[in-house]
Amino acid sequence: STSLALALLAFHAAEAVVLQPRVRAPLFPSPHALRCLSSSVRLAAEPSETEAAAGDGAVPDGEGMSDAKAEKAAKKAEKDALRAQIDELEKKLTSARGDFVAAQDEAKDAGENGYLLLAANFERERQRARTELDGQAGYGRLEAMRPLLPFVEQFAALQAEADGADGGAAEVHKYYSGIHKQLTQVLEAAQLEPFDSAPGDAYDWRRHREVERRPSEEVAKNCVLEQTARGYTMGGELLREAEVVVSSGSAAAAAAAE
Repeated sequence: STSLALALLAFHAAEAVVLQPRVRAPLFPSPHALRCLSSSVRLAAEPSETEAAAGDGAVPDGEGMSDAKAEKAAKKAEKDALRAQIDELEKKLTSARGDFVAAQDEAKDAGENGYLLLAANFERERQRARTELDGQAGYGRLEAMRPLLPFVEQFAALQAEADGADGGAAEVHKYYSGIHKQLTQVLEAAQLEPFDSAPGDAYDWRRHREVERRPSEEVAKNCVLEQTARGYTMGGELLREAEVVVSSGSAAAAAAAE
């Protein structure tokens, strides 16, 4: 019918408007407009009151009955086809909205804004890589210096004996004192610093390594009783913990608690 053709033409026109590429302000039909237009099409597809009255007024017989059934079936098929087209257009409109949103997102990443975002991401990644490299370099220095600590301690102990040496031993110590001086300068340049723990200091698991625990009447519980090996730091990082004996407190107090 003419009404159905006009309605279908209007939907095709709306589809062309929606699917046409836009950059700034797409004119999508709202869901309410779609429902109204769909209702109008369905109403146009249904028979009017005059047609219904004409159909109810006379009772056809024979060939007239067959023509009425054929016309009714044709109208039903036409309405079903129109509903299917309406559903298809609604799906296309939904898909077009999604494509437009995606196009807007891509437009945000283009031009000057996109360049600035890319530059910021690159600088962030560069800083992260630099931080990781610095951390690995510091870890490598610590691992390289740690095995040398026993040699450094033994060399320092030998040089401490030079004060009481005489004769040939003094000559030997004098010969190696220059090497010890150079070694000391290298260690100072690497920021290697020893630290000691005095009796009575609180036990700190981050700087101390407990080698033994003994009762004591003079030193409180969980405090350093004796140091067996000094600790070292390098560049502010802990290189080796100080080895200490920790007090378990008074033996009498422990026995009374049991």
